[in-house]
Amino acid sequence: MGGHVVEYLFRQGEISKGTFRKGAHLKIMDSCGVQGVDADLLDHHSLHEAMEGVDTVYNLASPMPGEDQDHMRVNQEGLLNMLEVSAEAGVRTFVHLSTLDVCGFGGRHVTASSPPSPAGDYQKGKAAAEKLLVDLARRQSAPRVVIVRSARAVGSRDASLTVPLLRMARSGRVVLPASLPMSFTHPQDIAQAMYKAATGSSPTGSVFLVKSFDASPDELARAIIASVGGRAEVRKEGLLSKSSLPTYTAAQLRAALTIDPQPSWAGLGYAPAMDLGATCNEIAAWYRKDPWVADEA
Repeated sequence: MGGHVVEYLFRQGEISKGTFRKGAHLKIMDSCGVQGVDADLLDHHSLHEAMEGVDTVYNLASPMPGEDQDHMRVNQEGLLNMLEVSAEAGVRTFVHLSTLDVCGFGGRHVTASSPPSPAGDYQKGKAAAEKLLVDLARRQSAPRVVIVRSARAVGSRDASLTVPLLRMARSGRVVLPASLPMSFTHPQDIAQAMYKAATGSSPTGSVFLVKSFDASPDELARAIIASVGGRAEVRKEGLLSKSSLPTYTAAQLRAALTIDPQPSWAGLGYAPAMDLGATCNEIAAWYRKDPWVADEA
């Protein structure tokens, strides 16, 4: 996700420096001429260099499900550290990437007025981060805070859905846990929404829901397989056939959350640039260039 956002912001002339996770691959930042700053969200002092001279913060930092980190601590203490240092450094806009999953997995359709209803630790951490940001926006005028809440991301370099689908396709059989339509977002559209949120005039505390397209998981799988020139049987998960998707990704597919059309998109200036076909073409171009990534990721 971060790599796509860096590339998009670089094309807009909007990025100069970025922090990164320890051990993260830095080729994209290097190719875009972005200054890499080693910072720890839980170390208040380490963030000062990252924020120095910065006008806008695009925050994607959050442990993913399955990572051996404290979700709640990073999403609250770490976020609070960033906000405090941002205010001290004179940052004007703070754009935070959240997830549709904060609405829980109990309902299928989600709107901007749907209240957070988190279930697991990851969802609770992201919901707590949203609340912290909204509370801050009500108390003070700077920095201006905007939240982008995205549907399930899919695209090249995605190790939790795209790569497992490609691996299963190589074996000749793709097993998926659900077939109901759900909303997906390509990272380039997430980057677009975050950029529009930063450069627009939406009031502080605004929350925007974004997606690229709706498709069932099996429809997505068949389209990706066709785009890379492969052939594989796509079937639903059963008693004798289990999906090899990561646990949390499988839960997302079972929940099949969809975003209703958002009237706020016009005010944001957002319109999806990537549909199902464009997403699969982008994945295929990446896969043809580096087919080995499906084995190593």
